[in-house]
Amino acid sequence: MIQFHSFQSRIAFFFVGLILLVQGLVFFSVDAINTRHARAQIEQALAAGAGNFRRMMDLRTVQLLESVRILSSDFAFKTAFATGDEVTVRSALANQGGRVGADIMILVSLDRSVLVDTHPMRGAYPAGLGQLVREAEQHHQASAVVILDGRPHQLIVSPVLGPDPIAWLVAGFVLDDRLAQSMQQLLKLDVSFYDVGSHGPALVASSLPPEARTRLAQFLPATIEKERVVASDIDGSEVLNFATRIGSQGGDSVYVLLQRSVDEELKPFQEVRNIVLWLSIGGLVLSLIGAFFVARTVTRPVHALVDAARGVERGDYTHAVQVRQQDEIGELAAAFNRMLKGLAERDKVRDLFGRFVPRAVAEQAIAGSAVLGGEDRQVTVLFSDLRNFTSFSERRSPQEVVSLLNTYFTRMSEVIEANHGMVDKFLGDGVMAIFGAPAASEDDAGNALQAALDMRAALEQLNDVFAEQGLPRLDIGIGINTGVMVAGNMGSPSRYNYTVIGDGVNLAARIEGLTKRKEYHARIIATDATVRTAKRSFNTRSLGLVEIRGRQEQVMLHAIVEAESASAGEEPAAESEFHSG
Repeated sequence: MIQFHSFQSRIAFFFVGLILLVQGLVFFSVDAINTRHARAQIEQALAAGAGNFRRMMDLRTVQLLESVRILSSDFAFKTAFATGDEVTVRSALANQGGRVGADIMILVSLDRSVLVDTHPMRGAYPAGLGQLVREAEQHHQASAVVILDGRPHQLIVSPVLGPDPIAWLVAGFVLDDRLAQSMQQLLKLDVSFYDVGSHGPALVASSLPPEARTRLAQFLPATIEKERVVASDIDGSEVLNFATRIGSQGGDSVYVLLQRSVDEELKPFQEVRNIVLWLSIGGLVLSLIGAFFVARTVTRPVHALVDAARGVERGDYTHAVQVRQQDEIGELAAAFNRMLKGLAERDKVRDLFGRFVPRAVAEQAIAGSAVLGGEDRQVTVLFSDLRNFTSFSERRSPQEVVSLLNTYFTRMSEVIEANHGMVDKFLGDGVMAIFGAPAASEDDAGNALQAALDMRAALEQLNDVFAEQGLPRLDIGIGINTGVMVAGNMGSPSRYNYTVIGDGVNLAARIEGLTKRKEYHARIIATDATVRTAKRSFNTRSLGLVEIRGRQEQVMLHAIVEAESASAGEEPAAESEFHSG
């Protein structure tokens, strides 16, 4: 704590400190407002820039599609293609690519295999190329941004007609520094392209200078979020970033990162900031001078009172204080002078009647939120489980297992939610879903049965994708039960989750396990309660009364037969590496 040895310094310090605080608050408030305004301007510019970037890319795509369409219709090129000579076709491809500034030209057969290309890849072409050609087969033309040979390319696919499609012409345009710099000039934002692959984000092109790219590459994995403005500190300078995806084919995704420095945005406000700073310093100096003058004016009569009090201490009651002020200090001086007069009169009394010693009297005062619980509800519980996934996991890397599971869970969750269900939890490679809680629908049992069929159909679609990636086909078993169970928030006041519990849940899990038994030859099994409760009709095959482990009474079960298997009267075994057992 600061010790003051004079009232004058205390007053001066108080006033100077108060002025310093006020001016400091004004300066930093103005600075904060300018900074907040600059950040808001940058955020608006980034949001608008992302939209403008997409529009410019769309316009570029339209132009490239038209250019490649013209190339694929060129008579000379089709004549060269008709020769079947690879050298002649490659030369024609290179010539056509030069006309539109393409970095790579590829000729793909109708069975989606590469016939000729102008720049042979060091590795195999990604699966994204085949997906793009399939899209072109449906829409006659297609465009996408994919990673080829470690660099992002915008691929344009157009058919070679004769008059029906006889091949597919693919032109690739690399997303390089020239494109980033041209976009930067139009958007007035720094533009960078980066690839998010299995090893994390990697910068591939940018409008930034080389030293800035190096710093950005170091901060990229930790500071960039997609479709959200994120601030990062690069060499002490705050930079606002906005990333958005512009291409995703195969396992990699390509993003564009838009940036603007807050310091650059604040440059127009720097002059205002300097003016406020100098005004604050000037005001502080004037305040310091004024504080000493005010303190001196206030303390001058106080010093006179001090000198008079010291005279009283010596027994001198003759020096009255001369103060002309009409304020509180003047009143204090008048009271002091009356006190002097009283003391003088007292001394006279003391001299006459003796010495008076006043008695000292001392006194001392002694005072002195989420609510836990559940309710009985009729719900339908669905359990599903992948077959022999443990053995599959042992033969694959953790990254492959996680990637496959994430793809599988994503698709299964979409199917369940589309049928008004709720994914309660993921159990290893299994799924537990609830229909009828926390919100009920008109046909929860029917929704669960339909969800099971849709899950099987969705898995077949995923299997086609997995097959292209060299992965085995997957198979699942699904068990469904309907009954009255306890639904609500379970756990503790500090942590809980919504779920259902009861014998009906265990029964659904047990039924899912029965799908592994070969004698039932069923991939979807539901209890009789579920089939009877459903308000829709499904193809079923009765399994009769079945003994369930852990239950004394037998349970009537039905196999849910998929539509294409209904005519045969039975559900065929799934064609997969995963055998039930």
